[in-house]
Amino acid sequence: MPQIILLSHSLSEETPLYGGEQSISIKSKTSITKGDSANTLTLNFPNHTGTHLDVPRHFFNDGNTLSDYPPEFWIFNKPQLVDIPCDENYLITPNDFNNSLIANTDLLLIRTGFEQYRFQEKYWKYNPGLSSTFAHWVREEHPNVRAVGIDTISITSYQNRDDGRNAHQGFLGKNDNSDPVMLIEDVSLIPITGNINQVIISPLFIENGDGAPCTIFGML
Repeated sequence: MPQIILLSHSLSEETPLYGGEQSISIKSKTSITKGDSANTLTLNFPNHTGTHLDVPRHFFNDGNTLSDYPPEFWIFNKPQLVDIPCDENYLITPNDFNNSLIANTDLLLIRTGFEQYRFQEKYWKYNPGLSSTFAHWVREEHPNVRAVGIDTISITSYQNRDDGRNAHQGFLGKNDNSDPVMLIEDVSLIPITGNINQVIISPLFIENGDGAPCTIFGML
């Protein structure tokens, strides 16, 4: 039996958001202790909250939405975890991989180590990110990659926002050599302690959504 691990953070009102935004509300709607017949919650948060997906519509009006992808798209049988320890504001480039990216990888998970700061200001304010150069390199040189996940609040380094926008567009835009690459941000990668053999991503299924929180299961 494979070991199944959770690669998503749970949602709470303390979940960090890009730019330090504080707009999550999770409140009791009905309560058995107050005489109601059941316990329910009212949820209010941006769709790019916690462990979440970006799909092409996030940066392109004519890009695919969440509901354009079939269920099997979100099953990855050739995931690869790459450790790239990063300091604040660092932008990951192709040079950081040193030929370590396997040719048939369909999901690239990048562990920077920044997850340890998740409830500190530096997690959103000084996070490392993925460079636009890296985005174009993946699209051109590794067309089997369908998604990239990272253990930071965003692939955009908050202190390098212009390049971060270009990186998003590089991954999510049209390209003659490869399909758009989905982005998974604020992923929990600490639980991976061995080879990861399969990943299943279950997004909150929002009709025509540009992104959504997701639950991610990994099989070791």
